[in-house]
Amino acid sequence: MIRVICLLLVLLTSFALRAQDEVPPEPMPLADEGGYDIVNFLLLGSDTRDPRYAGRTDVIIIVSVNRAVGTVAMLSIPRDLYVYIPGYRNYRINSAYPYGEDIDYAGGGVGLLKDTIRYNLGIEIDYYAAVDFADFERIIDDLGGVEVSVDCALSDWRLSDPALDPALEESWEMFTLPVGVHAMDGDLALWFARSRRTTSDFDRGRRQQVVLRALWGRIRALNLLDQVTDVWAQVLEVVDTDIRLEDMLNLVPLAAMIDTGHIASYTFRANREVSFYQSPEGSSVLAPNREAVQRLISEFLQPVTDHQLVQEGARVEIVNGSGMNDLARVAFDRLAWEGFVPSLSTESAAYQDQTMIYDFTGRSKGSSLGVLQAALRVDEANIMQEPDPTRSIDFRVILGGEYNSCTYNAMPALDNLD
Repeated sequence: MIRVICLLLVLLTSFALRAQDEVPPEPMPLADEGGYDIVNFLLLGSDTRDPRYAGRTDVIIIVSVNRAVGTVAMLSIPRDLYVYIPGYRNYRINSAYPYGEDIDYAGGGVGLLKDTIRYNLGIEIDYYAAVDFADFERIIDDLGGVEVSVDCALSDWRLSDPALDPALEESWEMFTLPVGVHAMDGDLALWFARSRRTTSDFDRGRRQQVVLRALWGRIRALNLLDQVTDVWAQVLEVVDTDIRLEDMLNLVPLAAMIDTGHIASYTFRANREVSFYQSPEGSSVLAPNREAVQRLISEFLQPVTDHQLVQEGARVEIVNGSGMNDLARVAFDRLAWEGFVPSLSTESAAYQDQTMIYDFTGRSKGSSLGVLQAALRVDEANIMQEPDPTRSIDFRVILGGEYNSCTYNAMPALDNLD
């Protein structure tokens, strides 16, 4: 009898928790765009190669273009973010799109996903563009591939040949992509953007943005912005979008001025914007921390120059003393990601073990030295203060052979930096 009562109590508690959990949260207030002329694009990648199947949106990136000041910001939304899907239930955000397709929601799956983002994040989406795996690979291959800086070695299972049957175990091999600069075709770029075996969803969102930056650089290098009218029909063959040709042509003058140095990158972070949580049905998800999410969205929508930690756009010269040519380019892209203005020195340097930073700013407060030091993982003993009021650069970095480019998990909290 006691066992029966205990079992009933457990069941009742479980049902009560489920009922409590399924109560929709209050909608997030619409984010303040500060009176700027902002256009928000929703970029989606679905986990399918079958055009008949909607697939889940395992890639969700919002690109916010500030037309008033000419900057761009990218925000990756983790696929396991636990949100309220309007008219449905609390569930993973990557389920909104296929559910919207299944029920013929107004605007289809994209319409429901837009409303889900509006409800939970307070961001109004203006346009969307979606591709599946096959489309993504085709885009990369049609552009002749992309060049990507890999700052953390990545290991995961990969098809030995893209033509092999993925259902067969012998088709797969363990593949490692080392640190360095890699020319990627569509197959490798997709593998790089999707790998999760040795990393997290947070890092995967970062790598997806790395690929997008490389893709943007390739588009600019090929001068495709000048050929939008000529190639638009080809774009529509591989991209599902509500962007019209007229809209694109209006954005081309601004797009032509934006290089990767004018793009800020944001991701959700564990134990800040999100917390690990088990849903009532037992799924491992990421529960949003409402106040932290609001702060992140507010920062994301501000102009890059108004909020970036590297306020002075610090100029950094990189001298390679590591003995490895690729490391200088990896460090270059790593610092550009943090908001610095790096340059690669043509000066040859003798090999040295330790990385050194020479600080010519003479600043103790408001300096970007802390960010630079953390991004390159440089000890205090290897920082040389040499104030120079007539300087043409703010910092000189001499890379050493022990330079470790995989520093994202080592970055200190931003609010702890001067």
